[in-house]
Amino acid sequence: MRQIDSNYFVAGQISTDHLAPLKEAGFSAVCCMRPDGEGFGQPAFSEIEAAAKALGMNAYYLPVAGGSMPMQHASKLKAVLREEKGKILGYCASGGRSTMLYQLARQAAA
Repeated sequence: MRQIDSNYFVAGQISTDHLAPLKEAGFSAVCCMRPDGEGFGQPAFSEIEAAAKALGMNAYYLPVAGGSMPMQHASKLKAVLREEKGKILGYCASGGRSTMLYQLARQAAA
């Protein structure tokens, strides 16, 4: 996990087992930037979302396919960054897309 700013962190693929420790560490939300089915053994977002909600965390699905950066996802991430009260973890395969989408969100119009 890598810290981008005081409340936003990025990481590679997470599993449902990572959520309880994240909650204990002050994370209020996870944002999945990885499309379902992209990698072997990757949990479906619905599994992550259900486990997050059971812990009282929010989960957002902002999939970014390789090579694309949908601006509507940048706008959604900007709203998440503004609205969430705790730390947010953006994840994908390596953390790269989560970092790039964050940079676009900071530049996106409201």
